[in-house]
Amino acid sequence: MMNTLIPFVLFIVTFLLHKYLILPFEILIFSQETIDYASLLYLPHAVRIIAYYVLGPIVLIPIFLSQCFTYLVFNNAELINTVYLSCLSTLSIFLGFKLYELVRKKNIFNINNTVDWKKIIIVGFLVSIFNSTLSSLYISLNTSYNYFYESLNFTYLIGDVLGLVFGMFLFIFCLLQYKSWGKDVRS
Repeated sequence: MMNTLIPFVLFIVTFLLHKYLILPFEILIFSQETIDYASLLYLPHAVRIIAYYVLGPIVLIPIFLSQCFTYLVFNNAELINTVYLSCLSTLSIFLGFKLYELVRKKNIFNINNTVDWKKIIIVGFLVSIFNSTLSSLYISLNTSYNYFYESLNFTYLIGDVLGLVFGMFLFIFCLLQYKSWGKDVRS
């Protein structure tokens, strides 16, 4: 139960941090048009990747539900589009991890006592590419203009990857604190 509740809550918390703290700060520095196009630090992506890396495919359902919840409640998004885009985003997580495992020919879940942050960043990058491509394709098929070619320049990679790097620093810091309290992180 906790394995599914923690990613659900973390996604919502990081989404709210992004919407009400990071986004207003970015708007002060950059133009509104730039921020509408891409964020520089999208922390919910870190939750998606780290949760899947640590807990495995069991987190896909709570991540999907938390995405639907945040987009519907805090962005007043349309129900059908929210469900489809959240499904594509969740599918992107699975595809990114599976592509990495296929190319590297090793199971990504062989976690030992160290966190392989480079592997997580690469997978996060792949997930972001899948997410951008699938979401752009869905939007272009369901709108009157060709959004796919306009949005398929992967500007969301910047916010996703920087958010993941920042999230990794927080994750490693929390692991180090947890270890310093005398607990075995892997048990």
